[in-house]
Amino acid sequence: MNLLNKISIWFIAIVLLVTPLSMYISYSNIKKRLDNVEIERLRSVNNYVAAQLKRGETPEKTSQGLPISIKPYTGSGIIPTNPEIIHTCLDNNGPSRNECKIQINTFVTAANKTYKISSYSYITSTEQIMKGMLTALLLKVLLITAIVFITARILSRYILKPFHHAIDNIHHFNIQKREPLQLLSTSTNEFKKLNEFLRLMTDKAIEDYTSVKEFSENASHEVQTPLAIIQSKVELLAETEINAKQAALLTDIQNSIDKLTRINRSLILLTKLNNQEFLTYEKLKFCRVEKETIHAYSDHIALKNITLNRHCEKDVYIKIHPALAEILLNNLLSNAIRHNVKNGNIEISLTHKFFRISNTGLPPDIPTQELFKRFKKSNQSTESIGLGLSIVKQICEVNTFPVHYDFSDGWHCITVYFDSTENHSLFTPTSSSTPSQEIENIKPSLNFAE
Repeated sequence: MNLLNKISIWFIAIVLLVTPLSMYISYSNIKKRLDNVEIERLRSVNNYVAAQLKRGETPEKTSQGLPISIKPYTGSGIIPTNPEIIHTCLDNNGPSRNECKIQINTFVTAANKTYKISSYSYITSTEQIMKGMLTALLLKVLLITAIVFITARILSRYILKPFHHAIDNIHHFNIQKREPLQLLSTSTNEFKKLNEFLRLMTDKAIEDYTSVKEFSENASHEVQTPLAIIQSKVELLAETEINAKQAALLTDIQNSIDKLTRINRSLILLTKLNNQEFLTYEKLKFCRVEKETIHAYSDHIALKNITLNRHCEKDVYIKIHPALAEILLNNLLSNAIRHNVKNGNIEISLTHKFFRISNTGLPPDIPTQELFKRFKKSNQSTESIGLGLSIVKQICEVNTFPVHYDFSDGWHCITVYFDSTENHSLFTPTSSSTPSQEIENIKPSLNFAE
């Protein structure tokens, strides 16, 4: 529910709460006022007739249009000095069934005689007043509701136009374009403050993004240059006459250079992922990329004598950048090969809902979800730099793909779900072919059935 509707509903609710109270107060005042006016009128009539009696005149049967009753007072005791006021609600029949009767009895002494002067009148009954007020209340509420919703939408086009424009611009704001935010001018102080804050925030974000991007690019270039020099020097040194101990030292240096190069490239990739530099609006045939990745790693699989079982559906399309799809599959498959045991197994399943890769291996010495963090490594391989699964996790987050890592019964299982609403259930793979059969299918013919 948008803000305008919430404000309208709150306003209508306040009206509905206040109106019954105000109606009761108005009803009480109106009823009391009507009674008092009629009582004062009857009193004046009785006083007029009493004055006639005292002057010895013969009063009429009616006065001011009201019937008058004059009778000798037959009561005993003290004569009342104040008029008697009698309210009588009539039965619900006859011509005056919707009225109430008010009678005033006044006692006066004239010519040594005491008289009882009575006059009465009819006023509208309480039920009629209440019905009229309820009808007016209903019409009032309906009118207020209609006017509030109609005028609120008319006013929102003008008053809230800068706000909606700012929301739309923020929604389409792309930090990679490095274009300042364009907002409508407004005379509303609150919207002026909002626009000023949004401009400062987006300008700061663009400035920080530019600085981080330039730093990462410069750092990558500056690091790669000395690494390339060291690499060339090591190669030149390896071509000279060296003994076995020196050769071992050069091998360690070469391995460290390769590892540092991989770390540098991985960190740059993570930075690009954080900066949303791999946006895409088209779907990719993921099953084809998956098949090409397995072909590329077929020699590694055969070298380690690993059994690979592949069960994939046809025409699996997902929304992901082609470069990210290749990196995702390369990291997952290389991870399954590197951390596998000799003569081990790999299970790959691809459907329209998820991609799952499982491999045999040693139990991890830390919780599996911890391995998605940067530079977190288990005890399975010393060759890992600890960034492969972190890159996998970042790619999945960029594309809103839930990813889960489970270990059960000697199997490491990583599942990437293409639908964030899918029910993520635990999967335990089972091998269905022998190593020799699977390797023959992978290495010589590279022929996979989908």
